[in-house]
Parts: sequence; C-alpha cells; structure tokens
Amino acid sequence: MNTIIGLGKAGCAIADKFSQYPQYKIYKIDSENLDGNDKRARLLKRKDTPEEYEESAPSMKTFFRYTTDDVLFVVSGAGIVSGTSLRILQQLSKKNISILYIKPDLEFLGKANTLQERLVRNVLQEYARSSAITRLYMVDNKVIEDIIGDVPIVGYFDKLNDLIVSAFHMINVYNHQTPVHETPFKSSDLAKISTLGVIDVESGEEKMFFSLDSISEKCYYYGINQKALETDGKLLRRLTDSINKNSKDEDIKTTFQVHSTTYEQNYGYLIVNTGKTNN
Repeated sequence: MNTIIGLGKAGCAIADKFSQYPQYKIYKIDSENLDGNDKRARLLKRKDTPEEYEESAPSMKTFFRYTTDDVLFVVSGAGIVSGTSLRILQQLSKKNISILYIKPDLEFLGKANTLQERLVRNVLQEYARSSAITRLYMVDNKVIEDIIGDVPIVGYFDKLNDLIVSAFHMINVYNHQTPVHETPFKSSDLAKISTLGVIDVESGEEKMFFSLDSISEKCYYYGINQKALETDGKLLRRLTDSINKNSKDEDIKTTFQVHSTTYEQNYGYLIVNTGKTNN
C-alpha cells in the first residue's frame, strides 16, 4: 500500500493521516474542501445523487499517472460521492488494489445515505470475493469508538482515524521487516474480506475493528521489547497459549510474527480474514 487514495470526506481525512509517514503517496478525491493547486487532489463537480456522481465520473488517467503498483483505496459509503467508487476502481484495474471501507454510525444517516452505504459495502465485498481487488478491509466507526473509550466531540474523528491509520501503518511496516520469530502461513484466495484489531499482549484480549462472520484466518503481529526477547524464557509459550485460546475453532488458521522494539510497553495487532460477506 505505497499509494493511498482517499475518496470523500472520510476517505480524504484518513489519507491525510497517512501523510505523516514518508512511505506513502497521498491522493485525495472529493467535491469540496480540496486545494485546487494540489496536484494530488482532484475536485469533482458537486452532484445531488450517487447515480449522478457515477455517470459524471471523469477520466483520471493523468491524475493517477504516478501511482505505485500497490494501492490502498479508502472510502465510506455514507457520502453520495462514493457513487464514483466503481468508476475510479475500474481506472485502477491494473494495480494491486486493496480497499479500506469505513462503515459509519448508521443511526443518524438519512434513508438515501443508508441505502447508499449498504449498496457500496455489499458491492465491494463481492469485488473481494471475485478477486477483482486484492483485499477488502472493513472498519466500523462505532466499534473503534468502543475500543478507544470516551471520545470528546472536538477531534472525534481524528481520534478514531489515528487508531485506524496507526494499526495499518505498523502492520505494513512489519510486513516489510524480518521478524525475530515467525510461523509460516499462506492466506487462502477464498478469504479476502478482512479487518484489523489490537491485542493486549499481557491479557491476550483481542479487539477487532469490525465484527466479521465465520473467521477463517488470523495473523498476529507482536512488537516486543528487545530486553524481554533476550531474557523472558516463558514469553513464546505465553504468546502461543494466548493465540490458541483465542482461536479455539480448529477451522481457524493462525500465524504470528514477533518483532523487536525499543518501547517499554509491548503491543500487538492482528488481521482476521473471512470469505463470507457481512451484511
């Protein structure tokens, strides 16, 4: 995911969060609040319906000219500008596309926005199941709020997006590093719908960012203090016991990586995969 493309208000906000890390090229697409002089921002003409956005989606061949082969496309279905999603994805079809889908709090959405959100979410899941995209990551804002705890109104989405982006970034970093210990694993081509989560290394408690059905795979990433790696003879057994406890279903395949850090506090992330769509 060297290129991050944010569509709509939520997508662009998360893309902006990724810009703090030098590893990523950031592109933003929306119908408002974009700098017209920014060569990596595309301002769309405002429309009244998702159908109008889809019909009027412009060619972005020049705009996407310098994107890398690996793309993370970030979108929430709640905004009507998400109607351009499929047209944009078609123009990126030669890339390795992963999608980060943000499910909003549906309680206060209007009827039209609720229908649009459900449509986009279901279509993207079918894209993943058919291998039209590399992977679909699903995140639920209400679940993220529950993980964080009390979140003030001012800076509400900033706090939620900080957790989402930091988890994605650290997993991406670990996937490009050599771990001090790992177990071999090859993900199934039938399990391309995913979410992320955080792990309390001491208690083993897992908190996922989206409630997925019929989980078939879990991939754990542990960041452990270097001194503990050198001196704690029971650490590996505690980690494996925790993984086994949280994956009692024998149909769930598991793998884990352990990475060395200089932080005093140990931390963990995970990716869980399924092949089943979630309504």
